[in-house]
Amino acid sequence: MEALTQIGQMLGTYGVSAVIVIIFLWDYVANKKKNVENQETIKSTLEVVKESTSTISNCLVEMQQTNSNTAKSLELLQKQMESTDKKVDILLERGK
Repeated sequence: MEALTQIGQMLGTYGVSAVIVIIFLWDYVANKKKNVENQETIKSTLEVVKESTSTISNCLVEMQQTNSNTAKSLELLQKQMESTDKKVDILLERGK
């Protein structure tokens, strides 16, 4: 209620234009503070994204190494199976 009285007094004393300027300045300052807060939030979000990107990059490198090791293991297994198949074929031929 007191604020309305003050606004009324300001209107009587300074006129509408002065009140509009004051309201504009108040809005500008309030928005400036919000912009600063938003920029800080954006900066912290970007830092988290950078950390996440680094973690994902490390995971991808590890996955690549794991895939390479798996491929080598499968190649060795295939060679062993082929060798075992040849041995079984030789034993079967001897048995006939």
